[in-house]
Amino acid sequence: MDYLTVRVKGPDVSASRQVYTGWAEGFAGLADYFQGLTDSWRGWDGERVFESIEADLRIAARHDGHVRLSVVLWESAEPRGWRVEAELRLDAGEQLADAARDLSALLRP
Repeated sequence: MDYLTVRVKGPDVSASRQVYTGWAEGFAGLADYFQGLTDSWRGWDGERVFESIEADLRIAARHDGHVRLSVVLWESAEPRGWRVEAELRLDAGEQLADAARDLSALLRP
């Protein structure tokens, strides 16, 4: 998989972007990132960040009892391209584990 289509959708916005993997292992690193969050479900200090090679997808996770994911999707091919940011709140237990499991199934060959 050379590209992954990422969508951000909410009541007032909808955006999608094909994000280039740029790595030999594809998006397995994104699955590993979510697995790392799941392994630390009791909490961590600061932010844990995943960023695509072209910086058009950035996910920053904070833990405050819940896991808060700040997702930035950016049309990086243009210097003044569009940028969409959304925040998701997940339960640190089952919701996060389900997300990690679903991503692993989708992204690992």
